[in-house]
Amino acid sequence: MPRIKVSTPENPRFRMERKVGISDLNYARHLDSLAMVGILHEARLQMLADLGFTEGNIFGLGMVVTDFAIEYRAESFANDVLVIDVSVGEFNRYGCDIGFTVHNSGLDQVICKAKIGVVFMDFDKHQLADVPEAFKVRTTPPKVQVA
Repeated sequence: MPRIKVSTPENPRFRMERKVGISDLNYARHLDSLAMVGILHEARLQMLADLGFTEGNIFGLGMVVTDFAIEYRAESFANDVLVIDVSVGEFNRYGCDIGFTVHNSGLDQVICKAKIGVVFMDFDKHQLADVPEAFKVRTTPPKVQVA
């Protein structure tokens, strides 16, 4: 079976650091895959907070996860400091992809790449909603001008 290959949008919109705790480890004493899922969700929520949003209120709409893929590349252990770069891209009518690149800052090594697909919902109407144009604008990093 072929391995999953995750590509993430370039130009991160947000960066978060997190130390790997003892409770994040599994029986093999390295970072547990379920702990990584929690870390990535935290990074997504922190990015939204940095923009002034919550998962339940982005210009009056909610955000729902539709898919999640992680490509692990290396192990991580207790007390490692992870640097999580978060990017947003691949917009469609109802949603977008949120990409993550997780580095071990001490080893300058990529631990994993991940992608979460999300859609916007009007929770009161229980239906999909178009991506707010202002969300696209606020999550797109400025383009660097080459002189």
